[in-house]
Amino acid sequence: MNRDNEAELPEAMLAEAASWHVRSEDERPDAMDWDAFTDWLEADPRHRHAFDQMALTADAIDRHKAELGIPAADEDDDVSPQRGRGAFWRWGGLAIAASLAAIVAAPQFLAPAPAVYETQAGSSRIALADGSSVLLAPHSRLTVAGRAQDRMDITGGAMFDIRHDPARTLTISAGGLSISDIGTRFDVQQQDDAVRVSIAEGRVRVSGQALAQPIALAAGSGLTFDANAGTAIVAPVKAADVGAWQDGRLSYDNAPLALVAADLRRYAGVRVNVPAPLRSRRFSGTLIVDDGEKALRDLVQLMDLRLGGHAGAWRLEQR
Repeated sequence: MNRDNEAELPEAMLAEAASWHVRSEDERPDAMDWDAFTDWLEADPRHRHAFDQMALTADAIDRHKAELGIPAADEDDDVSPQRGRGAFWRWGGLAIAASLAAIVAAPQFLAPAPAVYETQAGSSRIALADGSSVLLAPHSRLTVAGRAQDRMDITGGAMFDIRHDPARTLTISAGGLSISDIGTRFDVQQQDDAVRVSIAEGRVRVSGQALAQPIALAAGSGLTFDANAGTAIVAPVKAADVGAWQDGRLSYDNAPLALVAADLRRYAGVRVNVPAPLRSRRFSGTLIVDDGEKALRDLVQLMDLRLGGHAGAWRLEQR
């Protein structure tokens, strides 16, 4: 009989085979009628295949019980072999096969659900199991996944302080880029297709489909990536400027205006629209965001632009 025919064995036949298998392992003298069992086997060629399936399933279950540290039924004085397996088999052959599949699959696929952290006006510090921490910036979202908390996704901004662990590769996704950490302190700012990565300590590796090759960043360096403009610029950064948003300062070196405007909204509560022709204009300098309106006017003056609109709906314009 081929495997396709074996898979089509009736549930009732599999249940009979399960019953015979349980009785065959019962040590009581009157538990098994061997003559009747022989007659059953000879009544239909498929009975032999059904019985073999039950025997293989039972052996597999015992193996997985041992792997999971679950004692066998005959190791418990209060549970007889008949009760231990009989209660399991009575649901029928198909239920047994499904249960076995669940037992085998569970250790492989059962994983904790991703943890999602979101902030509004204030920042929030997130402690990881290995002693690392993340300071999530205002109006940002961080997703942490994986048994070792080794997969993250950031929308907005965050300062990462990651403990060195050679056995773990931490990957952070931000705006189409993947940042692989080796144990370091670094800041990530992301808005739409613009990403800025600044390294205070250690080193990271940045990769992505939009990059020709991975980029290694060490302490004192940063990457500004603009998918719309198709640029990835590596430049020196001051250690004191990395994560300076915590102190009310935003420092930039050749950053796209789209990213600067997003930072002003996130850290200063100022909304400003940047039209498409200006989104890729570059800004270098420091803005103090204690007073958001003043920071915006400083940006306009430094960029030789004009501020249109009104409070709550500002827009940048060419002079």
